[in-house]
Amino acid sequence: MNKATNPIPIALAVVVIALGTSAPARSQTEDLAERFLRGEVRNCQGCNLAQTNLSKTIRKNARLRQTNLRGANLSESNFEGAYFTCARLNDANLSNSNFIFANFVDADLAGANLAGADLRYADLSGADLTGANLSGAKLDGAKLWDAATIYDGSQDLDRIERSPKTARLRCEAGDS
Repeated sequence: MNKATNPIPIALAVVVIALGTSAPARSQTEDLAERFLRGEVRNCQGCNLAQTNLSKTIRKNARLRQTNLRGANLSESNFEGAYFTCARLNDANLSNSNFIFANFVDADLAGANLAGADLRYADLSGADLTGANLSGAKLDGAKLWDAATIYDGSQDLDRIERSPKTARLRCEAGDS
């Protein structure tokens, strides 16, 4: 005698297994951010690294264009030659870090702590430095063309390249 099997429990078991194994979809930028934090990649363009602790990190020549680093801790790190073009670094801690030859063109550094940072030969053209702490920062050869900042008198501006051009909106246009 043939036993007939009931198809409902089998179908239900398949649905339960399928639901139990599905993980939420991860975006490519989330995966890229995790790989950047592990040091596996140097390019994290457009990643969200807000409030991330990157202190004492070495990421020379990193590509962080349009990356959100708002409130992140990059203190005592080495980002020599890194690209922060159009990045959001407002209220970030960048104190005592190496940013020699780094590119901060059109970056938002408003309220950032750059105390003691080495910004020699860095390009800060068009950057927003409003309210940034630049005390003790090394700015020899730095470019500050079109940068918005409040000068507090603590820096030697004779050794800084600058021009009175108006600010550009290249980040929104994607021209940087």
